[in-house]
Parts: sequence; structure tokens; C-alpha cells
Amino acid sequence: MRVPNISLYGTSEYQLNTLTNNLRDANEVVSTQKRINNISDDPIGLSQVLNLRLSVKNLSQLGKNIDMGKTWLNGTETALRSISDQIIEAKLLSSKMVNASMSASERAAAVETVDGIIGQVLSLGNSQVNGSYIFSGTKTNIRTFTYDDDANPSKVVYNGNSTPFSIKTGQTAKLEVGRNGKKVLSEDEIKVDGTNNKIFFREDPGIGENSKRVLDGTIPDGTYTPEKLAVVVENVMDAASKEKGYEINYDVSYDSGTKKFTIVNDGRYDGYMGFDLLWESGETPRIGELNTDGVIKEGVNINVVNDDALIYETPVPSGQAPLRLTWDGAGKWKVLNDPGYGLPLEISGSDTHVELDLTGNGASDINISLESAASSGGFIEFDIFAASDDHSIGPDLGFSGGDISYKPPVSDSNVTLKTFDHTNNVIDFQENIGAGLSSQLSAAVPVGTYSDMDTLAGAIETAMESASVNSIDYKVEYSQLTKKFTIKDNGAVVTDLRLLWNSGTNNAIGAATELGYDNTADDTGATSYTGDNAVTLFTITSGTNDYINFKEILPGSSKDETSELTARIPAGTYSNPDTLARAIEDAMEDVSEQKGNRVDYEVSYSYISHKFTIKEDGELGRKLEDFQLLWGTGSNVSENAASLLGFDQEDVTSTPAESDEVTWGLFETLFKLKEYLSKDDVDGISRTMTRLDTHYSSITSTLSDTGIKYNRLEVRKQVSAETKLTITERKSMIEDADIVESVMELKSIQTAYEASLKATAKIINLSLVDFL
Repeated sequence: MRVPNISLYGTSEYQLNTLTNNLRDANEVVSTQKRINNISDDPIGLSQVLNLRLSVKNLSQLGKNIDMGKTWLNGTETALRSISDQIIEAKLLSSKMVNASMSASERAAAVETVDGIIGQVLSLGNSQVNGSYIFSGTKTNIRTFTYDDDANPSKVVYNGNSTPFSIKTGQTAKLEVGRNGKKVLSEDEIKVDGTNNKIFFREDPGIGENSKRVLDGTIPDGTYTPEKLAVVVENVMDAASKEKGYEINYDVSYDSGTKKFTIVNDGRYDGYMGFDLLWESGETPRIGELNTDGVIKEGVNINVVNDDALIYETPVPSGQAPLRLTWDGAGKWKVLNDPGYGLPLEISGSDTHVELDLTGNGASDINISLESAASSGGFIEFDIFAASDDHSIGPDLGFSGGDISYKPPVSDSNVTLKTFDHTNNVIDFQENIGAGLSSQLSAAVPVGTYSDMDTLAGAIETAMESASVNSIDYKVEYSQLTKKFTIKDNGAVVTDLRLLWNSGTNNAIGAATELGYDNTADDTGATSYTGDNAVTLFTITSGTNDYINFKEILPGSSKDETSELTARIPAGTYSNPDTLARAIEDAMEDVSEQKGNRVDYEVSYSYISHKFTIKEDGELGRKLEDFQLLWGTGSNVSENAASLLGFDQEDVTSTPAESDEVTWGLFETLFKLKEYLSKDDVDGISRTMTRLDTHYSSITSTLSDTGIKYNRLEVRKQVSAETKLTITERKSMIEDADIVESVMELKSIQTAYEASLKATAKIINLSLVDFL
């Protein structure tokens, strides 16, 4: 069958076009040396190539990140090494300044050098890499450190944040190459050694100077976090109190939010117990551990005129050989246990006064006076504590403003009970047992203060029986119902008893009014007489003096956020302070329970100090951060019980002893060093040396960490380079053409193309008739 020329022409044209396309593709492969130039060349291969190209691009970016990170770490290392050099310079300066050969003026002159060190550290702390601050956290455009006052700086302020700048080192991995400058130049731990391991404190039960006890404790050497240090300080204070004090338990805590320490006793001690933290005066010379026999202890007043004279201590531990002065009753005080002052064996004085010349220069160094005369053979003894080096832990706890006192709310003035003296204590009376009326007899109520009516009644009874000429058994009673005294014959022996309130020779100093009797007339005609008026110690009147406004500040709350509570003391008369104290306690606890706080209170009265104390009872554990009696600002100021309880019309608080913010930073140490140098405080300079050692160790540790990070980046860069090479090779295997094979393929296609072109030309040259 004859094939039409038109079909041959179409077939040739198709084949020629195909060869033309193949030739073009082969030329493109040879010219680009790529096997895949279009999606149609290899769709699957092209997808692989694109993924591999993205991987290579990411690796290239990671390489740039790593290079930048290494630059940051190099900058950090340079700055830290320079800071460590400045620390060494400060340490060397301190070592020089603690030498005894240095004068106060030389130490003061060294302040300028420390100023220069602070300036250098500040500059290094503001180091930059490519315009970015490397110690500002992620706030890399903010100057890291600035002075609080450029003209007269007292501290350095950190302006960055706590999140270190980081770089991406993997698909999900990051590495911190920047730093939180505040953390770099501050410590999370503190070293305690012989330069900062002492704590001195004084316990005060509120009953006089001679009852106060100065205690001291030593913190074990070691490195502590703030939380651990709080526990150790608490244990040391508890142990010291148990050994020589009033066996008080203390609560020492650290608030990581405010960065402050607080110290308070736990409230379990019955009655008033205050304490003083002797951060400043604890290591100054003092007299302590007073004991007496034949001398009223609370009446002994010891005045140290010359502190500098107290250079020899009595043997330690205290109490084993105190300096003793014994009154011989003949104008001499005998001396025993002189620790080295060269005192004579006998010192002239009186039974109420003696002076000690410790230095031998003829001037008194210690004056001792007695409110009551010493009896013959009576003695006074005490320990002498000489000045010691200032090794207080106080500055490291944030207590740098001197001694601090804690006092639970206590009456400002003595609360008057029934007090009898020689102006109101006489009862003139006559008695008749059938043999005729006796002459006037006089009974004297013992001088003193009586806190309850039953005790007073017993004292009156004894006094009348002592004055009786007929050995009468008298009975004196106080009725809790009528609040009145009754004086009577207890044995039905007396036929006539007369109380001469008006006609007695001692009516001007009579006890009638104090006991509720009318002093304008005698009581006669009977053998039993009840007072005309009620006698009470305390009278609570509703709406007049029965209110107590107070606040219970719980942990985490502020005074302003805490609402006022109001307790009301039940109206009525109270014949002793303990009964009133219990009524106040119950009223406050009832209100606290209604509020939901359920605080356990202790209200007590001291028969020695004659004052009320109102506090949280710690037997079941403390619940309050602070406690306030709102005598001056409460809602019922004009109706409260402040005056009745001996309080001034002012608010009273029981805030725990609280430190300033604690920052164990290099800048703080250097500013402290300036202060110690200017004050010629050698002990303070010694403490600084310990702190500088800690800072140096910390900087060294940070340098080590920086080196570790740098090495990690080096390894990561090498791994990235090798990975990139592997991926590039893989991409090349898929994408790149074999050049020899491509050229041969091109030639083969070109030969076929030329042959096809000749064959097609013959067909195209056929005559028109061939197409008919």
C-alpha cells in the first residue's frame, strides 16, 4: 500500500522536533553541568535537591551564628579576665591596708584607688560587641551598669534583664553567649570564716537592766546560700540562748522575693521577751553576768566610765571566776578574782557605793552604786568582757545600720495596782474582849504593790493580828461579788471592835480610802465591818475604755492591705491583772477567729515591771508577719483601753527585725571597702578580703563556663562544616551531570539530529505532484 507523502512529512517533522528538543536539553546539561534543569527533568530528584539546598542554607546561617557567638564569648572572656585583675588589685590593696603599720590617713587616701577600681569594673561591665552590650541580658541596646548618682555614687544600678542573649546552634538548640551582668557580678553563696562568723545579741525579759543577758554565737565556717545561712544563724542563736540565756527559740528567715532576712523570737516565752541584735556594739567592752548575795540585784547600778580600761577579761566561759566585791561591813570591799588589773585586796567604799580604778591613774573607771545597802558579807560579782575584733555576720545579712531591737507590744508606763507606802498604810483600831476597851492600836499594811485583793486582805489580816494586844484571830475578806472588803473577828472573841478611820491619830496616813471605807467617820458598835465603797483594780466601761483596734498582718500581706479588727473587753470590774489579761486575750482571739485567722494570743502582766504585754502566742506556731495595736489611729481612739493598760495613745507594732536588701555583689563589696577605709575599720577591710576571694572564685568559674561554651561552638562549627559537605556531595550526586557522558550524549543526539535533518530535507524537496 502506498503511504502518502503527507504522512511521511508529518512523521519526519515529529521526529525532527523531538531530536531538536533532545539536542537543546543535552546542550543545556553540558553548558550548566546540571542533570536537572527543569522540573520535568526529574521531579523527585528536584524535590530532593531543593530540600538539600535549604539544609545547606540553614547550615550556612548557623555558621554565621557560631562565628558571632564566638565573638561574644571572646569579648566576655576578655572582660572577665580584666575584672578578675581588678579584684586581685583590690585584694592586694586590702592586704596592705590591714597591716598595723598603716595609718588612718593612708587608709583614707586609698579610697581614691578603690574609686578607680570601681570605675574600671563598671567600664568592663559595659563591654560591647559590635555595638551590643554583652552583659545586659537580651536588652543588648541598653547600657548595662550606671551609677545611682554620677556626682556622688553610692551604688551601681543594673539596667539589663535576667535573660542572657543566646544564639541558635541547631534546628531547636540554643546557646547563651551573653550574660546577666547582675548575676555575673553577684554571688548566690557567701563564705563564712573567722572574719564574719560572730553574732552578738541581748535578751531582755523587761524587768530591769541587770536581767538582760548578752549572748554570742559562732557560725561554723563554710559556704552558704541565703536560705541555709538563715537556718544556721537560727540554730546558733537558739543554742546560745539555751546555754546562757532564757532558752528562747528564734525564727530566722530569708525572703527570696525581697532579698531580706528577718529575725524574731517565736513567741513561746511566757510574758514579755525582747531582744537586741548587737551588730555594732556587740564586740565592744562590757560588764555582764551580774550575780549578788546579800545585795538586791535589781538595785545594783554599774556604770563603766572608761570603756578603754576594760582590757583584761575574766576567765571564759563566763561565770567560773567572776570579779567579786564583798562588803565587810566596816567600810571595805574585799576583791577576789582580779583578772589582771592589779586591784588592791580591799577597796574603801560605803555599803551603797564603790569605785574601781582599773588603770591605776587615780580616776574611777567603774562606778557601782546600790539602791539598798549591802549587808555584811554580801557580795557583787560580774564578768568583764574586753573588746574583740569586729567579726560580725551582720553586714552579710544586710544589717548595716547599727544595733536593732525587737520589742513585743508592752505598756509604756507602769500600770498602777494597789500600792501602799508610808502615806496610806495605817489602820487605827480598838478591841474589847470583855475586859474593857483597849487603847488605840495601829496596824501597818506592809509597804508594796498588791496585784490582787486576796493577797492584800491576807496582808491586812496579818498586820492587825500582829498589832492586837489580845492575840485576836482576825479575818479580812474581799468579795468578788460586791467588790468590798470586810474586816471582822474570826473567833467570836471580840465583843467590841472599833475601826478609827476618822478619830485615830494616824488618820492622815490611814488606809481607809484605799480599802473602800469612809474616812470621815469611825466604824463602831459591831465586830464586823464591810467597806462603804467597791474596791477594784480595773473598771471597764462599755463605750468608754473597752475597745482594742488592731491589725493582723499575715505573711505576704502588707499593712495597708490588711483590714482593722476590733475587740471589746467585757464591761465590768477586775480585781487582778491576770483576770483582765485573760479577758483581753479571749476578746482578741474571738475576733481573730471570726476573721478566719485564728491567731492565738498571749496577754500577760509582769508583777516586776508592772506592765502588760500583748503578743502572738507561739506555742502552736507563729501565723503573723506583723501585729499592730492601733491605739493612735484605730476607729475607737477615744474609747480604747490604752490608758488603762499603760499604753500611750500611739500605734504599737511588733515588726520582726528586718534587714536591708541583701546583695552579695562585687560593686557592693568595693563600696563597703571604701567605707571601711575611710573609717579606718581594719576588721571591715579583713571581711572585704574574704568577700573578694569569693568574687574571684565566681569570676573564675564564669570564665571556665565561657571557655566550655567556646569549645562547644568550635565543635558545633566543625560538625556543621562536615554536615554541610556531606549534604553538598549528596546534592551534587543528584543534581550534577557526568560531563564526559553528557558530551558523548550530546554528540550522539547531534549525529542523529543531522541524519534526521537530511532525511527530512529529501522529503521536503519532493514535487507537488507527489502530494496528489
